[in-house]
Amino acid sequence: MDVQAEPERKKSKVIVMLIALLVGVTIGVIFKLLRLPVPVPHDFAGIVGLIGMFVGSALVDFVTRILTK
Repeated sequence: MDVQAEPERKKSKVIVMLIALLVGVTIGVIFKLLRLPVPVPHDFAGIVGLIGMFVGSALVDFVTRILTK
């Protein structure tokens, strides 16, 4: 594993997250200005479900990485 490449990977992940946040905010503003319903869950259970999908996906990646070593 290239130790020097690790900070660059983390930096690129942060940039991707910031871009995703910016796009999400922009879409939210556009939907609100057009008086359209925002296509996201409006209650806590929906948000927990989204987090669960992310954790499940990360878990599969983690297990796959362990099994392929």
